[in-house]
Amino acid sequence: MSAADLLLHDGALAALRAHAAAAAPREACGLLAGPAGDAAIADEALPSPNLAPAGTEDAFEIDAALHLAAQREQRARGRRVVGIYHSHPRSAPLPSARDRAGAWDFGLVWLIVGQDGACRAWWPGPQGFVEARIVRAS
Repeated sequence: MSAADLLLHDGALAALRAHAAAAAPREACGLLAGPAGDAAIADEALPSPNLAPAGTEDAFEIDAALHLAAQREQRARGRRVVGIYHSHPRSAPLPSARDRAGAWDFGLVWLIVGQDGACRAWWPGPQGFVEARIVRAS
């Protein structure tokens, strides 16, 4: 596994896909958590309410209070927030212009669930997104 990979556990994947299906036609969103360290390992999906204004079905806003609480809780457990996830209920799991404009924390991997449940992961950076390979783990 390289530093650019995301090791994604099956339980986290199933949880975020279920969240995406339940939230449609709005975008689902949440955080990915895993063990502390340099590797991006996600073994837990932490759903967030989508705080984007009503009527904006192609946008997401993670609850900042939940994000802060999750960071504190994960740190207390020797873990960390490794990324965010959200869904594109009517399109492919590719970063949108809105995603590119909203990506500010280059240390968090972005996982996007597409309309068919397919998932792709991305590392944001100053020049845009670079795809991360998803490595599945049970």
